[in-house]
Amino acid sequence: MTVVPHRSLALVLSLVLAAPALAQDVTLRLGTVVSENAPEAAAFQTFADRVGELTDGAVEVQMFWNSQLGGGPEMLQNVIAGAQDFQGGAIDFLSAAAPRIGVMTMPLVFRDRDHFASFVASPLFDEILDELEAVGITFPARDSLDDPEVVKNWIRPYDRGIVSNRPIETPADLDGFKLRMFESEVPIRTWEALGANIQVIPWGDVYTSLATGVVDGLTGTVADNVEFKHFEQAKYFTNIGEYYQLNQIWMSNVTRMTLDPAHLDAIDTAMVEASEAYAEATAAGAVSALETAESEYGVTMIDPDIAPWIEKAGEAHAAFEADGMVEAGLIERIQALD
Repeated sequence: MTVVPHRSLALVLSLVLAAPALAQDVTLRLGTVVSENAPEAAAFQTFADRVGELTDGAVEVQMFWNSQLGGGPEMLQNVIAGAQDFQGGAIDFLSAAAPRIGVMTMPLVFRDRDHFASFVASPLFDEILDELEAVGITFPARDSLDDPEVVKNWIRPYDRGIVSNRPIETPADLDGFKLRMFESEVPIRTWEALGANIQVIPWGDVYTSLATGVVDGLTGTVADNVEFKHFEQAKYFTNIGEYYQLNQIWMSNVTRMTLDPAHLDAIDTAMVEASEAYAEATAAGAVSALETAESEYGVTMIDPDIAPWIEKAGEAHAAFEADGMVEAGLIERIQALD
């Protein structure tokens, strides 16, 4: 029998304690406010499944749907603190942690989907990601966001436009137009600058308001308005690309620092694969909604020249900068991108 000297035993124990996390089983939690039947759910589940497969089961990602881990703000704080490992959803929600993200859903900042993707792939967006990392949030496969084609996978394919009871081609057509809006300063001021007569009405009252003439239309996606049958009362959709949304999965820096590099590589790979699953699942829903709007409701789709809309919205953008609601020069930098 060999006796291990005291100092050698201490060394062995220290080596065991310092062994990489790769040898350990890890369970991580991914929370979201969406249900498991939502289009983006396929991407989140793909991510969780692939992490387990790529690590041979060493890392398990458990899914928590329908705000099981708390509301969006609560989960965000949990991720920052390291009490929750991942959160999935629309990235504009992170403006609470990095205020410049708020510009992403400011109406008519972006010319089209390609322009939005170019922004996300730009050094300017890298600055925003640095701000998020500084407060405790990181993006798996961050380098993949330098590729506009990968970025496009994560962009919701449901373009936002104007649902209306008469054709709308230019901002001038909004003169006297009663536009339903939700209670939020940025869209209200922007659409007032575009010439609309804003009526703040709860979403649940929109159908009745359209039917009774309280409003002439509203902003939103084809899919949402098909679901709530608003096209029964308003037969036109003007696709102005009001704003675009990037759906993503973000991660706690605390969690990232505890994982082995091989596990992190697997998470990055799963993230890119999940982007493909997201694009496939949501594209099918967008096509289906468009077909329903045209075939069942007889909706006329209008694709206007977007330049006059962006130019007119610039009046509101300038006012937001003057009021300190958006960083001076930020919109100009965005609009200068190819």
